[in-house]
Amino acid sequence: MWKNLKGLFVVEEEVKKKASSTPAAGKSSPKAAAKPAAPAPTAPSTSSAPASAPTSVDGSVNDRFVKVLMEAMEAANLPGFDYLEYKKALQNLKKMNFTDSVRFQTAYATAQSMGVTPKALLDSAQHYLQTLKKEESKFAQALKGQRAQQVSDKEAQLKQLDASIQQQEAKIKELQDAIKKTKAEQQKLRNTISKSTEKLSKTQADFQATYSLIAGEIQTDIESMKEYLK
Repeated sequence: MWKNLKGLFVVEEEVKKKASSTPAAGKSSPKAAAKPAAPAPTAPSTSSAPASAPTSVDGSVNDRFVKVLMEAMEAANLPGFDYLEYKKALQNLKKMNFTDSVRFQTAYATAQSMGVTPKALLDSAQHYLQTLKKEESKFAQALKGQRAQQVSDKEAQLKQLDASIQQQEAKIKELQDAIKKTKAEQQKLRNTISKSTEKLSKTQADFQATYSLIAGEIQTDIESMKEYLK
């Protein structure tokens, strides 16, 4: 059923338009950030700047997140005629050249015949919006855990490597080979952190774009119902 719900909120043509309008220039900055400058070979201090600085990523509606959010709404589906059924009626009326006022009132006629009030529709819409907010909170917690696992832990390792390099550079001649090997490991770890950060930023942006589209649609409907269903 979640695919049926998806059709009420996510229009493929709109998603494609938004994806095609994303500036190409924005795609180059994460790659540029993945190439930190090499440290001076004999500098007395080799402390590294944080490798996990967040990158700016344009999110897009992601089917995986659509499925998660739609399944959450499906699981929270209220009995009887509620906002979801009203939304379906609104969607069906889109095929006709009605104004929003006529469309919302026409769809409400069906709800009214079943004893449903505007307040009941608004309350049920808020119920689904709260369901989405709970999913957003769960996603934020999961992302935090992944960030700690994939970035923060590696940053701690990076600091340990920095300290190791400082000790080794005091010996200069005798430990030159050891320093070179450690710096190579350091660079590899920086690249890993940078890639992990970019991937997590993209995942977060995809979720936020998906959430904003669906939640925004519900919020718009709520405003319209408040305006037209009096």
